[in-house]
Amino acid sequence: MDPEIWFTEKYGNNVGLTFKVKEILNTQISKYQRLDIIDTYEFGKVMLLDGLVMLTQKDEFVYHEMISAPAVMSLKNRNKALIIGGGDGGTARELTKYDFDKIIEVEIDEVVVENSKKFLDFTACGYNDKRVEIIIGDGVEFVKNTNEKFDLVIIDSTDPFGAAEGLFSGEFYSNVYNILNNDGIVVAQAENPYYNPDWFLKSRRNMQKAFGLNTLNYCAFIPTYPSGMWLFSIGYKNIDLHDYFNEELYKKNANSYKYYNSQIHKACFALPQFVLKLIK
Repeated sequence: MDPEIWFTEKYGNNVGLTFKVKEILNTQISKYQRLDIIDTYEFGKVMLLDGLVMLTQKDEFVYHEMISAPAVMSLKNRNKALIIGGGDGGTARELTKYDFDKIIEVEIDEVVVENSKKFLDFTACGYNDKRVEIIIGDGVEFVKNTNEKFDLVIIDSTDPFGAAEGLFSGEFYSNVYNILNNDGIVVAQAENPYYNPDWFLKSRRNMQKAFGLNTLNYCAFIPTYPSGMWLFSIGYKNIDLHDYFNEELYKKNANSYKYYNSQIHKACFALPQFVLKLIK
């Protein structure tokens, strides 16, 4: 009888998340990180980077819908979108639901893209859309040097160390501000407030340096992310984020969502009291 294989992601010395593994599909060491693709009994296929859960087949839809839909429904224009990171393809998949003319993704690690295309067709399917252009490169440098302007920028990064550390800096957000159109929006994953409050505050404060009072946070609930509660930071230019909701676009896409809806769009900005105390 084959021995049981279990994987545990530790959130600290005394707590973590454990999966029973059905099969190890691939392990690969890239220039930047170790990647594992495993198949689990409870959550389906799982992507791990340096031993941390990036996505699971069972609940990835929450993260990918919530890093994109609230911002898209608040946009006045949908010409060009930029994704920094997001090599699994899930954010690109979500953006292809809408009528953007062009979607550019800048992912630093080609190994992530290749393995997603091979093993994670449920997220990488977005790459089949002709509007999606994948650039293998450093998102920090791309934002710093590009002459293009975008209506939407999504920072779909890993945790703020190693290759992703620069994506949380004040200089980076200042450069993002400069490449946004006058009514543009930026969204970034901002970690969780339980185990990594300092990472969350760093993301928020550095976005505030560029966007000032036009910086907000919202949350979603993702079972396989640390604490189950995940935060996002959103910055916007020359619009009232709460004043505009594209009802027509929402109705057109409502049946495609598994988590997001018009009620969630409003409710996600209501933060628990302990999070509000963190950001005061």
